[in-house]
Amino acid sequence: MEQKLIGLIASIIAACIIMMLHELIKAMVYNVQNKEQSPQSKRNIYKIHHYIDPIGLILCVTTSTGFSKPYMYRIKDKRTNFRLGIAGFVTLLAIFGISLFIYKSNYPQGAFAYDINNRVDFFVKYFWYALNSMFVLLSMTMIIVNLFPVSTFDMGLLIAGKSPSKYFSIIKNDQYIKAILILTIIFDIIRAVSFSVINLFV
Repeated sequence: MEQKLIGLIASIIAACIIMMLHELIKAMVYNVQNKEQSPQSKRNIYKIHHYIDPIGLILCVTTSTGFSKPYMYRIKDKRTNFRLGIAGFVTLLAIFGISLFIYKSNYPQGAFAYDINNRVDFFVKYFWYALNSMFVLLSMTMIIVNLFPVSTFDMGLLIAGKSPSKYFSIIKNDQYIKAILILTIIFDIIRAVSFSVINLFV
């Protein structure tokens, strides 16, 4: 019971941090590309709690597969769209790479070694193990989620940056794409694929 509670707390913390970093970096890129923005709009991007999507957070906790809430972009050119999409994927890949490196450095056998006799030491070490594990897993599942061509996801931004006509097409079919995404989450497909990818590196 205690370990499940620690795992729950670790997943919430990891999900929130990944969501905030993912969207903050994109918003910063957007700021650089749109210099005509008002000072207030530029300051708003640093209200990082806005990037936590409640539904995405619930899905992260229950299925280890979620998504963040994007900054509401007003984009006029294809180049900015494309750069935002790239920034999103690079951020998630960086989080995955760093967390995987830390995981492999601290848990070379891929398992948590503990002394149950020292409960305080056990819970502290287990928390860091669970947190690191969730960073690895959630960053990978969010990479896969963002491969879906939803209009506000990273892949959607890349498509908008390359072909506005195709982007309008995915907007028209947004509800169907989201339905497919939800089904892959419900049937645990994304998490299963994520574990397969992670196992290639661990």
